[in-house]
Amino acid sequence: MTRSLNLILCISFTACGNNDTTEVNGVSDVESANFEVVANPLADSPGFREFAHYVNMNGLGVYGEQGISEEKMRYVAAVFAELLDNNEDGQWDDPKVFGKLLDQEAMMPIFASEGSKAEQEFFHNYDGAGVSAVLYDGEVDPSQPGHWGADATVEETLHTINHVGHVSVYPDIFGIEPDSSLLTEAMDVARGGQWKSFPDEYPEEAWYHYNDRTCDYECMAIEYIYWALVSNMEILNDPQTCSGIANEWELCSKELLKEGDVLVYSLITDPNQPLPQLAPDGIYEPF
Repeated sequence: MTRSLNLILCISFTACGNNDTTEVNGVSDVESANFEVVANPLADSPGFREFAHYVNMNGLGVYGEQGISEEKMRYVAAVFAELLDNNEDGQWDDPKVFGKLLDQEAMMPIFASEGSKAEQEFFHNYDGAGVSAVLYDGEVDPSQPGHWGADATVEETLHTINHVGHVSVYPDIFGIEPDSSLLTEAMDVARGGQWKSFPDEYPEEAWYHYNDRTCDYECMAIEYIYWALVSNMEILNDPQTCSGIANEWELCSKELLKEGDVLVYSLITDPNQPLPQLAPDGIYEPF
């Protein structure tokens, strides 16, 4: 789903290269898991005037264009929460990352379709730093959380969490510029070299060979951590999906990832950097 990420990855210059790691106070505990769908509170604000619906996910917004169902609105909010409180113990797994998302007013817009009125209004007027990906109505399927080709919610929400949160809070670990972090070090190995632009052909030993030329090096790094995370979650581990994504990513199971990409597996499973390990099911019930 690079088309969304590449459109917005640096929509605001304040979102790019911002390494401020200040933690917002009072963000350790989940305040509410009641994701009520209400009228858009920013209906008079530039960029938001065409959204009809809103869900407040503990200060992070899910905005939906007219026609987006309440079920889908609540589902996207629940996935957002599950990825940030992955064991659903009522505490954010990484308060610094959640604090950064809160500070940047992170959100997930859901548009009726590409080129819709809400999308045009948003792209032409939004000047914040809290969006790195978007969703469209046709790619949200609460019955198949994260399933490749059916539901993009897990992917696009991870892009926002990783780019707005992890990249800024932990630049030495999750920085996305060349030679900036452990993440890019691992990606250069996975791609068979440091390709700042696309090679004519990836080396045979590469297992990450994404070839969307609209996706630059930084975009590739965000896509890379997504592939690693969902492989570790076993979301991709079925024959049809493995075959369908092989042109981009070969390590479609946790076992393949652990054996084939030692660097990124070690990075994403490091308990000192709590990233989500469990696949979201779209039901967030903190205990």
